[in-house]
Order: sequence, then C-alpha cells, then structure tokens
Amino acid sequence: MIWRACYYIIRFLLYCMAVPLFRFTAEGTGNIPATGPIILASNHASNLDPLFIGVAAPRFIHYLAKKELFSNPVFEFVLRKICGALPVDRDQMDRSTLREVFALLDRRETLLVFPEGTRTHDGSLGEAKLGVGMIAHHTRAMVIPVNIKGSYDILPRHAKRIRRAACRVSFGPAVDLADLYGQGRTKDVYRLIGGRIMEAIGKLAAASAHHQQVMRG
Repeated sequence: MIWRACYYIIRFLLYCMAVPLFRFTAEGTGNIPATGPIILASNHASNLDPLFIGVAAPRFIHYLAKKELFSNPVFEFVLRKICGALPVDRDQMDRSTLREVFALLDRRETLLVFPEGTRTHDGSLGEAKLGVGMIAHHTRAMVIPVNIKGSYDILPRHAKRIRRAACRVSFGPAVDLADLYGQGRTKDVYRLIGGRIMEAIGKLAAASAHHQQVMRG
C-alpha cells in the first residue's frame, strides 16, 4: 500500500536525522514479534515520543492521538493515512474509538499507547489510566513495555524549542498478564493490568538509567 511505503520512507529519513542530532539508539527490538497483535505501552515524556518510538520499532505502528489534532482536514488525512493514527479523548475513550482499536488489533496490527494518558510534568512515571487495561483485557494482544529516555530533555512539556540531548528507546519482554486475563472485565482488573504494565516500564527505565551511568564511567 502506498501510504505504508510513505510511512517507511519517512521513518528512514527521521532515523537519519535522529542518530546524528540526538545520538539516537534503540534496544530490545527483538522483543517485538514480526507478526501478531501487539500493544506497545510506553511512558510519555514529550510530544516527540511517537516519532522516536516509530523510528525505533521495526513494525508499522498505529497511534492514539488526541482528537484536537484531527480538527484540520489536511492534518487529519496525514495522521490517518500515513501515521495510522486514531483520534481519542484523553479523558475517556468513546465506543467508536474502542471499536477501531479492537478491529485493528483483530487484524493483528501494532498499537502504540501511553498508559498515563498525557505527558509527564517532571519526567517521572505516573499511574496508568483504565484504557490500556481495558484494551489489553478485551483483545488479549501481547503487551510490550517501552521506555523512552531523553525525550524529556529534548522537548519537555512546556518547552518552546527543541534541545540537543541523547535519546534511547528500550523495548522489554512481553508483560505476563495471563492471571489477570482470567478475571472479570472490571475497573479493578483494568487498574491491576495498568499497574503491572507501568511496573514493567519502570524496570526498563531503571535499567536504562543504570546503563547511562555505566557509559559515563
């Protein structure tokens, strides 16, 4: 499909820019299976996170983007056709969005979600909203935790311009949620799923911080 070809061309160009400008690296890409429905669940530190994760991931990624971005018809076309993005209300997913999410995972696609729902204010991890737990429980898709390190330094929440800093994206092994999938579809179970996913992301963040200390000597 022509739009997928455009996606990979843009991805390659962004990679060529990210490596020299931000000393970009990616690790753990082997944890992402080549086929099957995948949920990439990442911390959210910057508006640049989807770009860096898209550059790092070997598969085509569908994104959940705030619905306000789709108000411009041209931008909506680019987001939907080339970026594979779906509009979402950050406070609560409506049924039409959920149906689209369930459908794309049923087609064995890859979905990037930010469980916290919004960007961090200070670089620290927050709590997961119910959405990621609901999606994982309903679809049984494999959940791969993702940690992005450095994007907060490059473009934090209230920054006016991009700064130079190193960026690293890490993909961890799939989160074991089998015991929680065996329980009912309740908000408490969705919270437990979200909590376990955030715990896995936190472990990746700690490992990335340790790696950075080792590299500094």
